[in-house]
Amino acid sequence: MRKISLLLLFASLLYTAEAQDFHLRFSQAIESGDSASQRTVLEEWSKFNPTGAEYYIDWFNYYVNQALSQSMTLTADEREESSQRVSFTDSTGDISDFLVMGVPSVNPLKADSALMWIDKGLAQYPYRMDMWMGRTHFLSMAMRWDDFEQGLEELIDRYAASKPKQWVYPGVGLCDLEMFSEAVLEYQKTLIEETDMSAMERSDSLMLQRMAGIAQRMLKHYPRDIYQLNMMAVYHNALGNDQECLRYLLKAEKQDRRDCTVLTNIANIYHKMGNYKEERKYLNKVIKYGDEEEQEYARYFLQSLDKEGL
Repeated sequence: MRKISLLLLFASLLYTAEAQDFHLRFSQAIESGDSASQRTVLEEWSKFNPTGAEYYIDWFNYYVNQALSQSMTLTADEREESSQRVSFTDSTGDISDFLVMGVPSVNPLKADSALMWIDKGLAQYPYRMDMWMGRTHFLSMAMRWDDFEQGLEELIDRYAASKPKQWVYPGVGLCDLEMFSEAVLEYQKTLIEETDMSAMERSDSLMLQRMAGIAQRMLKHYPRDIYQLNMMAVYHNALGNDQECLRYLLKAEKQDRRDCTVLTNIANIYHKMGNYKEERKYLNKVIKYGDEEEQEYARYFLQSLDKEGL
C-alpha cells in the first residue's frame, strides 16, 4: 500500500504569525509525506489554544491522508485506464506490463476522525465554503454516497437560508449564487460518472436518483436554475420518461434561449420522440447561437436527417 499524497484542499488564510508558522510546518510535512511530523506539529499547535479555521482544516487534512490509501496493480492489459499508469518495456523496447493505480481503500475510523474535525470547524465557521467543499469532496473520495448526498442537501438548505455575501472562499472571495450553483453541478457530475452505465435505463440506478434528489433540492430554492432543470431532464431521459424530460428542457430554454447545451438536448429528445420537424428547428437554433464546434455538431445531424429523408 502507498499513501496518497494529497495537496491541501483549502486556500491559505491570513494567519497570526504563530498560526502561520504551524500551518507552514504542517504543509511541509504533508508534502514530504511525513505523517509523524504532521502529528507532532498538530499536537504542538493544540497547546496554544488555537481558534482559527486553519487549525481544524489541518487536522482534517491529516486524517484524510491517514484514511485514504491506494494500491498499485501490475497488469499486462493495456486497456486498463488510469490517470496514474507507469509502463515497463522488455529487452526489445516493447511495452510488457503496466503498473496501474487502483481504487483508493478507506480506513473507516480515520475517515470518521477527519469528518469529526471538519465538523468541529464548521460549527465555528459555518460560512466557510472551502470547508464545506472539502468535506463533500472527501465524502466522494471515501465513497460515502449517502453522507455525500445528505451533506450536499444540508449545504444547499443552509446556503438558501442565508445571504450569499456571508459565504467566503479564501483566495477566491465571496461565493455568489452562480459559483455555488456551478459547484453543486460538478458534484452531480461525480454521481453520473459513478453510475453503472448498464443501469442507466433502470429506475433503480441509485446514483442517478441521488443526482436527481440534489437537483430537486436546488430547484426547491432556485426554480429557475438552468443547470438543475437540465439535470432533471438528464435524469428523466435516462429513465425513458421522454415527455417529462422535454418539460424540464423547455423550462430551461425559457431561462436562456441561447444556451446550446439545452437547445441540443431538446433537439435530441425530439429525435428520440420521432418529431423531426421540431428537431430541425432546434438544430437550426444551435447553428444560429452556437460556437463553431456546436454548429458543426448541428449541421452533421441535419445532414443525417436529410440523408434519411426525415
